[in-house]
Amino acid sequence: PSGYALTPRGQSVIEAAEGVEAAMLAFSNGVEAETRRLTGIVRVSTVEAAANTWLIPSIALLRETHPDIHVDMLVADHYVDLARGEADFAIRFGPRPTDEALVARHLFDLYESVYASQTLVDRLGMPRDLADLARFPLIASTSPQSNTNSWIGENVPGADIVQRTNSMSSVMASVQSGVGAAIMACMMGDRVEGLVQLFAPIEELTTPGWMVTTDVARRQPHIRVVIDQVVERIQASVASSPVHQAASKAA
Repeated sequence: PSGYALTPRGQSVIEAAEGVEAAMLAFSNGVEAETRRLTGIVRVSTVEAAANTWLIPSIALLRETHPDIHVDMLVADHYVDLARGEADFAIRFGPRPTDEALVARHLFDLYESVYASQTLVDRLGMPRDLADLARFPLIASTSPQSNTNSWIGENVPGADIVQRTNSMSSVMASVQSGVGAAIMACMMGDRVEGLVQLFAPIEELTTPGWMVTTDVARRQPHIRVVIDQVVERIQASVASSPVHQAASKAA
Protein backbone atom coordinates (compact mmCIF):
# COMPACT_ATOMS: atom_id res chain seq x y z
CA PRO A 1 0.00 0.00 0.00
CA SER A 2 2.88 2.40 0.63
CA GLY A 3 4.49 1.66 -2.72
CA TYR A 4 7.82 0.10 -3.68
CA ALA A 5 11.25 0.69 -2.17
CA LEU A 6 14.63 -0.37 -3.51
CA THR A 7 16.49 -3.03 -1.63
CA PRO A 8 20.15 -2.37 -0.82
CA ARG A 9 21.12 -4.60 -3.76
CA GLY A 10 18.82 -2.61 -6.06
CA GLN A 11 20.30 0.62 -4.79
CA SER A 12 23.76 -0.65 -5.63
CA VAL A 13 22.93 -1.23 -9.34
CA ILE A 14 20.64 1.72 -10.02
CA GLU A 15 23.44 3.87 -11.40
CA ALA A 16 24.40 1.15 -13.89
CA ALA A 17 20.72 0.70 -14.87
CA GLU A 18 20.35 4.40 -15.54
CA GLY A 19 23.45 4.24 -17.72
CA VAL A 20 21.90 1.39 -19.76
CA GLU A 21 18.69 3.40 -20.14
CA ALA A 22 20.61 6.43 -21.35
CA ALA A 23 22.55 4.31 -23.85
CA MET A 24 19.35 2.77 -25.24
CA LEU A 25 17.75 6.20 -25.63
CA ALA A 26 20.84 7.47 -27.43
CA PHE A 27 20.75 4.44 -29.73
CA SER A 28 17.06 4.92 -30.48
CA ASN A 29 17.50 8.63 -31.16
CA GLY A 30 20.45 7.88 -33.42
CA VAL A 31 18.45 5.38 -35.48
CA GLU A 32 15.58 7.86 -35.78
CA ALA A 33 17.94 10.62 -36.84
CA GLU A 34 19.57 8.35 -39.44
CA THR A 35 16.13 7.45 -40.80
CA ARG A 36 15.33 11.12 -41.17
CA ARG A 37 18.55 11.58 -43.12
CA LEU A 38 17.70 9.04 -45.82
CA THR A 39 18.97 10.28 -49.16
CA GLY A 40 18.92 9.17 -52.75
CA ILE A 41 16.94 9.18 -55.98
CA VAL A 42 13.90 6.92 -56.33
CA ARG A 43 12.44 6.27 -59.78
CA VAL A 44 8.73 5.47 -59.99
CA SER A 45 6.81 4.40 -63.08
CA THR A 46 3.04 4.59 -63.56
CA VAL A 47 0.26 5.97 -65.74
CA GLU A 48 -0.84 9.60 -65.63
CA ALA A 49 -4.01 9.03 -63.60
CA ALA A 50 -2.17 7.23 -60.80
CA ALA A 51 0.63 9.82 -60.84
CA ASN A 52 -1.79 12.70 -60.38
CA THR A 53 -4.08 10.94 -57.89
CA TRP A 54 -1.54 9.20 -55.64
CA LEU A 55 2.12 9.75 -56.42
CA ILE A 56 2.24 13.54 -56.37
CA PRO A 57 0.34 13.86 -53.04
CA SER A 58 2.59 11.12 -51.61
CA ILE A 59 5.73 12.96 -52.66
CA ALA A 60 4.42 16.16 -51.07
CA LEU A 61 4.04 14.36 -47.72
CA LEU A 62 7.40 12.64 -48.14
CA ARG A 63 9.15 15.97 -48.55
CA GLU A 64 8.13 16.95 -45.03
CA THR A 65 9.93 14.03 -43.40
CA HIS A 66 12.61 13.06 -45.94
CA PRO A 67 13.70 16.21 -47.80
CA ASP A 68 16.88 14.54 -49.09
CA ILE A 69 15.00 11.87 -51.05
CA HIS A 70 14.32 12.89 -54.64
CA VAL A 71 11.69 11.16 -56.76
CA ASP A 72 11.81 10.82 -60.54
CA MET A 73 8.37 10.03 -62.00
CA LEU A 74 8.28 8.13 -65.28
CA VAL A 75 4.73 8.73 -66.51
CA ALA A 76 3.86 6.52 -69.46
CA ASP A 77 1.30 3.97 -70.61
CA HIS A 78 3.99 1.37 -71.40
CA TYR A 79 5.81 -0.77 -68.85
CA VAL A 80 9.43 -0.04 -68.03
CA ASP A 81 11.84 -2.90 -67.28
CA LEU A 82 12.13 -2.98 -63.49
CA ALA A 83 14.39 -6.03 -63.55
CA ARG A 84 16.92 -4.07 -65.63
CA GLY A 85 16.73 -1.09 -63.27
CA GLU A 86 14.79 1.30 -65.50
CA ALA A 87 12.75 2.18 -62.38
CA ASP A 88 12.76 1.15 -58.73
CA PHE A 89 9.05 0.40 -58.46
CA ALA A 90 5.83 0.86 -60.39
CA ILE A 91 2.09 1.14 -59.95
CA ARG A 92 0.65 -1.09 -62.66
CA PHE A 93 -2.80 -2.07 -63.85
CA GLY A 94 -3.86 -5.34 -65.41
CA PRO A 95 -3.00 -9.01 -64.86
CA ARG A 96 -0.55 -9.93 -62.11
CA PRO A 97 3.05 -9.65 -63.40
CA THR A 98 4.50 -13.09 -64.11
CA ASP A 99 8.21 -12.18 -64.28
CA GLU A 100 9.95 -14.16 -61.51
CA ALA A 101 12.36 -11.26 -60.95
CA LEU A 102 9.50 -9.01 -59.82
CA VAL A 103 7.66 -8.74 -56.51
CA ALA A 104 4.00 -7.79 -56.96
CA ARG A 105 1.46 -6.80 -54.29
CA HIS A 106 -2.23 -6.39 -55.10
CA LEU A 107 -3.41 -3.04 -53.69
CA PHE A 108 -6.86 -2.38 -55.12
CA ASP A 109 -9.31 -2.92 -57.95
CA LEU A 110 -9.75 0.09 -60.21
CA TYR A 111 -13.39 0.73 -61.12
CA GLU A 112 -14.39 2.75 -64.18
CA SER A 113 -17.61 4.37 -65.37
CA VAL A 114 -18.86 7.00 -67.80
CA TYR A 115 -18.76 10.62 -66.60
CA ALA A 116 -20.11 13.86 -68.01
CA SER A 117 -20.38 17.42 -66.78
CA GLN A 118 -23.54 18.49 -64.97
CA THR A 119 -24.06 21.07 -67.72
CA LEU A 120 -24.07 18.39 -70.42
CA VAL A 121 -26.43 16.19 -68.38
CA ASP A 122 -28.79 19.14 -67.84
CA ARG A 123 -28.89 19.65 -71.61
CA LEU A 124 -29.20 16.03 -72.74
CA GLY A 125 -30.69 14.31 -69.70
CA MET A 126 -29.44 11.09 -68.13
CA PRO A 127 -29.00 8.23 -70.63
CA ARG A 128 -31.68 5.55 -70.35
CA ASP A 129 -29.23 2.73 -71.10
CA LEU A 130 -25.83 2.13 -72.66
CA ALA A 131 -27.11 2.41 -76.22
CA ASP A 132 -28.60 5.79 -75.35
CA LEU A 133 -25.06 7.11 -74.91
CA ALA A 134 -25.11 7.57 -78.69
CA ARG A 135 -26.93 10.86 -77.95
CA PHE A 136 -23.85 12.10 -76.09
CA PRO A 137 -20.66 13.39 -77.67
CA LEU A 138 -17.94 11.02 -76.47
CA ILE A 139 -14.24 11.36 -75.76
CA ALA A 140 -12.11 8.30 -76.53
CA SER A 141 -8.48 7.20 -76.60
CA THR A 142 -6.14 7.57 -79.55
CA SER A 143 -4.87 4.02 -78.91
CA PRO A 144 -6.54 1.39 -81.10
CA GLN A 145 -5.76 -1.21 -78.38
CA SER A 146 -7.63 0.73 -75.69
CA ASN A 147 -10.10 -1.34 -73.64
CA THR A 148 -12.38 1.69 -73.36
CA ASN A 149 -12.50 2.09 -77.15
CA SER A 150 -13.41 -1.59 -77.52
CA TRP A 151 -16.12 -1.22 -74.88
CA ILE A 152 -17.62 1.80 -76.65
CA GLY A 153 -17.60 -0.05 -79.96
CA GLU A 154 -19.38 -3.05 -78.45
CA ASN A 155 -21.93 -1.21 -76.28
CA VAL A 156 -22.68 2.11 -77.96
CA PRO A 157 -23.77 1.56 -81.58
CA GLY A 158 -23.36 4.74 -83.59
CA ALA A 159 -21.18 6.40 -80.94
CA ASP A 160 -20.45 10.06 -81.70
CA ILE A 161 -16.75 10.32 -80.83
CA VAL A 162 -15.93 14.01 -81.06
CA GLN A 163 -12.44 13.91 -79.57
CA ARG A 164 -9.61 11.45 -79.04
CA THR A 165 -6.62 11.95 -76.75
CA ASN A 166 -3.80 9.96 -75.18
CA SER A 167 -3.72 12.11 -72.04
CA MET A 168 -5.91 11.52 -68.98
CA SER A 169 -5.56 15.16 -67.92
CA SER A 170 -6.90 16.15 -71.35
CA VAL A 171 -9.83 13.76 -70.91
CA MET A 172 -10.59 15.29 -67.51
CA ALA A 173 -10.37 18.85 -68.83
CA SER A 174 -12.58 18.02 -71.80
CA VAL A 175 -15.26 16.38 -69.67
CA GLN A 176 -15.23 19.29 -67.21
CA SER A 177 -15.57 21.74 -70.11
CA GLY A 178 -18.60 19.91 -71.45
CA VAL A 179 -16.95 18.71 -74.66
CA GLY A 180 -18.35 15.24 -74.10
CA ALA A 181 -18.70 12.23 -71.84
CA ALA A 182 -15.84 9.82 -71.23
CA ILE A 183 -14.93 6.63 -69.43
CA MET A 184 -12.84 7.53 -66.39
CA ALA A 185 -11.58 5.87 -63.24
CA CYS A 186 -14.14 6.32 -60.46
CA MET A 187 -11.30 7.25 -58.11
CA MET A 188 -10.85 10.39 -60.23
CA GLY A 189 -14.34 11.16 -61.48
CA ASP A 190 -16.05 10.86 -58.10
CA ARG A 191 -13.72 13.46 -56.60
CA VAL A 192 -14.23 16.17 -59.20
CA GLU A 193 -16.97 18.66 -58.45
CA GLY A 194 -19.40 19.17 -61.31
CA LEU A 195 -19.06 15.69 -62.83
CA VAL A 196 -21.90 13.16 -62.95
CA GLN A 197 -21.43 9.38 -63.01
CA LEU A 198 -23.86 8.19 -65.69
CA PHE A 199 -23.82 4.46 -64.87
CA ALA A 200 -22.73 2.08 -62.13
CA PRO A 201 -19.09 0.95 -62.46
CA ILE A 202 -18.59 -1.10 -65.61
CA GLU A 203 -17.73 -4.60 -64.44
CA GLU A 204 -15.79 -5.68 -67.54
CA LEU A 205 -13.51 -2.64 -67.25
CA THR A 206 -12.56 -3.31 -63.61
CA THR A 207 -8.77 -3.62 -63.44
CA PRO A 208 -6.54 -4.86 -60.59
CA GLY A 209 -3.81 -2.49 -59.46
CA TRP A 210 -0.37 -3.64 -58.29
CA MET A 211 2.68 -2.34 -56.51
CA VAL A 212 5.55 -3.90 -58.46
CA THR A 213 9.23 -3.81 -57.56
CA THR A 214 12.26 -6.08 -57.18
CA ASP A 215 13.56 -7.72 -54.04
CA VAL A 216 16.80 -5.76 -54.30
CA ALA A 217 15.03 -2.41 -54.64
CA ARG A 218 12.56 -2.90 -51.80
CA ARG A 219 15.41 -3.67 -49.38
CA GLN A 220 17.00 -0.25 -49.88
CA PRO A 221 15.77 2.07 -47.08
CA HIS A 222 15.32 5.20 -49.23
CA ILE A 223 13.25 3.24 -51.76
CA ARG A 224 11.29 1.39 -49.10
CA VAL A 225 10.18 4.59 -47.39
CA VAL A 226 8.79 5.92 -50.68
CA ILE A 227 7.00 2.64 -51.39
CA ASP A 228 5.45 2.68 -47.91
CA GLN A 229 4.31 6.29 -48.33
CA VAL A 230 2.69 5.59 -51.70
CA VAL A 231 1.00 2.40 -50.47
CA GLU A 232 -0.38 4.24 -47.44
CA ARG A 233 -1.76 7.00 -49.66
CA ILE A 234 -3.39 4.53 -52.05
CA GLN A 235 -4.97 2.48 -49.27
CA ALA A 236 -6.36 5.59 -47.57
CA SER A 237 -7.73 6.86 -50.88
CA VAL A 238 -9.35 3.52 -51.71
CA ALA A 239 -10.87 3.23 -48.23
CA SER A 240 -12.51 6.66 -48.56
CA SER A 241 -13.91 6.06 -52.05
CA PRO A 242 -17.72 5.60 -52.13
CA VAL A 243 -17.55 3.12 -55.00
CA HIS A 244 -15.00 0.95 -53.19
CA GLN A 245 -17.01 1.11 -49.97
CA ALA A 246 -20.11 -0.02 -51.86
CA ALA A 247 -18.17 -2.87 -53.46
CA SER A 248 -16.87 -3.99 -50.05
CA LYS A 249 -20.38 -4.03 -48.59
CA ALA A 250 -21.68 -5.99 -51.57
CA ALA A 251 -18.90 -8.54 -51.12
